[in-house]
Amino acid sequence: MTISKRLFHIVLFLACATVACAKNYVVCVGLSDYPGYANDLTVSANDAVYIANLFKRNGGAEVYCLTNHQATVSNVKATMRQVYSRASVHDTVILFFSGHGFNGAFRCYDGQLQYSAVTECMKLSDARKRLVFADACMSGGMRTNNRRISGRENGISLMFFLSSRTAEPSREVFGLENSAFTYFLGKGLKGFADKNQDRTISARELFDYVSSNVIKLTYRRQHPVMWGNFNDSMTIIRW
Repeated sequence: MTISKRLFHIVLFLACATVACAKNYVVCVGLSDYPGYANDLTVSANDAVYIANLFKRNGGAEVYCLTNHQATVSNVKATMRQVYSRASVHDTVILFFSGHGFNGAFRCYDGQLQYSAVTECMKLSDARKRLVFADACMSGGMRTNNRRISGRENGISLMFFLSSRTAEPSREVFGLENSAFTYFLGKGLKGFADKNQDRTISARELFDYVSSNVIKLTYRRQHPVMWGNFNDSMTIIRW
């Protein structure tokens, strides 16, 4: 083997090792208990804990979970900034949110977290893969609020996986400990979405599995949406 070929294989090995050691930096937010009683939900805090534990068990992740009174607007933004700023180029930054949603914002404990604030916090990270999972009414509105995103800039993949269309509610289902979207999202990430059985869940596999099951369970009253700048084959998680 020539020196140039040997050097190429060494560089390739180091590059693969770097990618293999990549980490997920995950912030999970869930609100069931809002101030007062009128806006309370049943399982949204459970949703955040469920997804947080899933990534912890999967390994290779730093996971932070904020629920109920912990999930103030300032605390959520500060946690995202702190956690995401530690990610390197080959890492992935992830936000999971479950709670009330509006057209243009998530409802935190003390106010509205604008969609634009989420993407701005993610921009502080060097990570080239950025994922948002939102289990909230009208979360599909993130598409219209991020239309300036066009093309893959600087190799960055940005994916929004949203529980419902812009005008749809995100449904809790009697008998489940999680909302419909989160229930199937969790199952999908644990391997049920692995259609080709390569122990890797791609964006397309995850969407197909979650979307079809949510639509069926809710009798076509809820339609998950996946949107952004990414390849369908992009790896979401290895299990």
